[in-house]
Amino acid sequence: MGKFAKKFQDNGLLFITNTIIDWNKIFHLSRYALIVMNSLKYCIEDEWFELYSYILMPNHLHLILKVLKNHTIEQISRDFNKYTAQQILLTLKDKNPEMLDLFWVGTKKQNYRVWQEDGDIKNVISPQFLLQKAEYIHNNPLRGDWRKFLKVERSEDYEYSSARFYVSGVEDKYVRLSDLRKLVV
Repeated sequence: MGKFAKKFQDNGLLFITNTIIDWNKIFHLSRYALIVMNSLKYCIEDEWFELYSYILMPNHLHLILKVLKNHTIEQISRDFNKYTAQQILLTLKDKNPEMLDLFWVGTKKQNYRVWQEDGDIKNVISPQFLLQKAEYIHNNPLRGDWRKFLKVERSEDYEYSSARFYVSGVEDKYVRLSDLRKLVV
């Protein structure tokens, strides 16, 4: 690894993917999307991490973030997943009980599961990798059947995405973003 790549990797950026069990769609319903968005906001405001890019799709979440001191990615993943899962299940029981069966696992350890057990975490090793993943995140709603399902024509039109911040310079209405462009100058 060259000096520049090593220096860039020292930024500590991570590309994270978290997926709903069995790829069930739930976040197209705003009450569930807001649970995740409010949890991200809390983590940023409480200085768990800096968020550079995100997209919350109906059945998965992509993030580019930097873990801040006094936290580890393992702690963040555990606490974020546990809290959001609890809130989603409570809301399902109250507002959409017919959807609960989608999350039934019925093991000795637990009856319901929201997130798949192993999220994907990759180190962001170069500016090129960072830009590639940010572009992938922002174009996610335009891929395959998502465009039709989500009824969006441009990445910045999708509500639960940092694309608008990067395309139009408009502050995100859910979370405070750190600008990844400052890292690749």
